[in-house]
Amino acid sequence: MNIFKSIINNLKAIKASYNLEKIKDDFIAKQIQIYQLPKELKLFLENKTDFDFIGIYSKGYDCIYFAKNGNNLNIEYEATEEFQIPYYEKVKQFASENNFKIEEEANKNVPYLKINTNTSLDETFRLAREIQHNIFGNSDDTKYDIVP
Repeated sequence: MNIFKSIINNLKAIKASYNLEKIKDDFIAKQIQIYQLPKELKLFLENKTDFDFIGIYSKGYDCIYFAKNGNNLNIEYEATEEFQIPYYEKVKQFASENNFKIEEEANKNVPYLKINTNTSLDETFRLAREIQHNIFGNSDDTKYDIVP
């Protein structure tokens, strides 16, 4: 009888382990390089993503978000940590230099910047690449996680 209980317990452990791996796989962010961003933005615009926004980041502090504006896109950035404020200011300056209207909000004292780019997929890609290169120092080889 003890052998039977042991076999049953081992099978339960194997099944639990399998379920944990499956759950873990569901929460691993997809990784892309910047040249793959247009494909992700296209899926987003076609409502083939789980949320009403997506973002990319490689280092945590370089996360930029994309929000729909009709058939076009806007770019957003938030400074969740104090050390991100200089980046926030650089993104804000970038928007100003490119004559984009901005909206600033604070979500629980976290500065949030909405850049009303209202740009096509291709132009949004160009802007995102420029922001990642010039503000955050990323290259075309940088690997980004897709969020959420």
